Amino acid sequence: MTFRTMAKNPKIGVAGVIKNSQGNLLAIRRGHEPQEGRWALPGGHVEWGESLAQALRREIWEEASLEVNPQRLLYVAEIRLPHTHFIVLDFAATIVGSDRVSASSDASQACWIPVTSLQQFSWAEGMEAFFQDDMVRAYLCL
Repeated sequence: MTFRTMAKNPKIGVAGVIKNSQGNLLAIRRGHEPQEGRWALPGGHVEWGESLAQALRREIWEEASLEVNPQRLLYVAEIRLPHTHFIVLDFAATIVGSDRVSASSDASQACWIPVTSLQQFSWAEGMEAFFQDDMVRAYLCL
C-alpha cells in the first residue's frame, strides 16, 4: 500500500539525556533553525533504516563528538511549531570513554551544564515541560 498524499507527517527524532560523573547535563546550542541559538539536548532525526539506538549514537557523535550507550526512554516530547512537527524520544545514555565534548554538525556549542544552573539558559521549545517531568527530575536529581 502506498500513501503518496501523506507528505506532511511528523518527523521522528531522538535526544540524549546524558550526565557526566559530576552530574552535569550535556546540552548543545542549536546552530540553525528551528530554534537557532537556543539550548537543547543533543539529538536529531532518525534516518531511514536506523534503529533508535543507532540514531542516538550517531546524533550525539555528530553534535558533540561524544560516544554513548543508549539506556532507557525517559521522556517523549511533541514539538509543534508553525512549519515543524517533531516527536522526540529522549533517552538516558551513558558515556563511553572520555566525557570531553566538542560542538560539530548543527550545534554551535556543546557543554556540560550543572543541573543547578538550568534556569539560566534560553532553552528550545519543549524543554520547559521536559524539565518539569517527574521521571526526568528524578533522573537529573532535581
